[in-house]
Amino acid sequence: MDNQPENGGRSRKKVLLGFLMVLVVLGVGIGIGSLITGRAGATGPGDSKLEMQPAGKPVGGALQAFSQAFEDVANHVEPAVVNINTEAVVPGSRGMGGDFEAPDMGEDDPMDMFRRFFGGPGGAPFSMPDQMVRSLGSGVIVDPKGYIVTNHHVVDGATRIKVGIGGGSEEYAAKVVGADPISDIAVIKIEGAKPFPYVKVGNSKSMKVGDWVMAIGSPFGLEQTVTVGIISATGRTFAEGDGPSAGTSFNDYLQTDAAINQGNSGGPLVNMSGEVVGINSFITSRSGGSAGIGFAVPAHIFVNVYNQILETGKVSRGWIGVSMNNFPFTPEMAEFFGVKQGSGVLVTQLVDEAGKPSDTAGPAAKAGIKAEDVIVDFDGAKITDVQGFRMAVANAVPGRTVKVKVVRHGVEKAFDVVLAERTIENQEQGKKKESYSFEEDPAPKPKAEIGLEFDNVPGRVARALDIPGGAKVTSVKPGSLADDAGLSGANPRADGGDIIIAVNGKPVTNRDDLLTLVKGVKGGAPIVIKFLRYAWDRGENQYVSSPYYTSIVKP
Repeated sequence: MDNQPENGGRSRKKVLLGFLMVLVVLGVGIGIGSLITGRAGATGPGDSKLEMQPAGKPVGGALQAFSQAFEDVANHVEPAVVNINTEAVVPGSRGMGGDFEAPDMGEDDPMDMFRRFFGGPGGAPFSMPDQMVRSLGSGVIVDPKGYIVTNHHVVDGATRIKVGIGGGSEEYAAKVVGADPISDIAVIKIEGAKPFPYVKVGNSKSMKVGDWVMAIGSPFGLEQTVTVGIISATGRTFAEGDGPSAGTSFNDYLQTDAAINQGNSGGPLVNMSGEVVGINSFITSRSGGSAGIGFAVPAHIFVNVYNQILETGKVSRGWIGVSMNNFPFTPEMAEFFGVKQGSGVLVTQLVDEAGKPSDTAGPAAKAGIKAEDVIVDFDGAKITDVQGFRMAVANAVPGRTVKVKVVRHGVEKAFDVVLAERTIENQEQGKKKESYSFEEDPAPKPKAEIGLEFDNVPGRVARALDIPGGAKVTSVKPGSLADDAGLSGANPRADGGDIIIAVNGKPVTNRDDLLTLVKGVKGGAPIVIKFLRYAWDRGENQYVSSPYYTSIVKP
């Protein structure tokens, strides 16, 4: 009897456990059923079908208007944008000495394999036939008669040019009207039975950083490709040889971040009025693809080139006959020469058409301009630096009479100059020897402030340059005041260098003069230096030189 309660408790536990298991099984079953039912409902007919909605109301009205503006510009300009396909024949070579032909040595001829791989009928080995090279670029029609502006490098050397219009739906043979390698602009023409679609040219000088622009062309052969960006910089210039051609010092460029790639060359850069403000010319990119740094020849450059080509068949640039100081026109120099404007271009000497010094032959000399005049205005445009003046003169048409304003010893004068045609470009360079130093201790010190060492001018050099003497620069310490001023140490591999001939207007005939004059200047006072940069001209078999000015502030 005593065991009954214990057995009853065990029975109740078993019943409870069984009940809980039934509940768990029911719960799991219900969950699985719900999941299956849900999935079956999700795949029901028409429940997840996608449909394109009709045009709805724009979320951002201003953005929609902005997008519409891009669309309108593209629709307006695209019909006049063309793709240009060119073909050029590259002459082959005979190789291995041109007309060389190996003798036939029969079946055991060791040259037989070379003939089979490289030769042709007759057994001439290593010869290569003429090759046809094809390339692609872009252009834009600017006149309904079929005149097209593109890049010089797009059509340079082409023996056949084909122009595609309307995305390639129409194709025309084109001829080159004229080209200008310096500006990288060419004009070609197509003929048709009816007027061609064209676009107007806008004012590139009114473009500002941040203005929206659109580039249209055929990058990688993808015709009528449109990219959008802003003007990143205006008036961008490059040293000679850094841009697409050796003459880029006579150009300025519009810089844009609109994507430009191979094949865009020659295509238009347009403003939001649908006007051409530039011709896409080249990019800066380490990869060769678009890096958001593209450059376009601005309208004020290519319009001048275009008009000259149509009028005369060639491009001529103005020449005034002066050598200019290429070093910064410092405040100290402005005070020394009496230029209240604070900037300008210092004339260092007058030259003739051969680039040789002449006080009578060139346009500036004939008009009365002299060395040490500071040019501050050219044809109504303010002149502040050498690059701006060089471009202003070069882009002026030869034969024109322009008014040039100069400051001569503090007095402003105006001259009427009849421009000639530019045909020359001068260059200079520099050399080393035992020297003096500006330091108190004649022994060289590791931390020179002025950083200039110098010696007397060799007698043969003084006689050849027809100068009484001077102080020849023999060494310039990197990072010193002399280095910052642009003075150059002698190059032991070249016969030439810099010769200081005046300090603050006082002549320097030897090294002692220079040492005395510089030491006599108080600390913090300006030192204006006049020097000759000379070199040996192998062609002329003589020394040539050009005068320059620079300045430092004595420490």
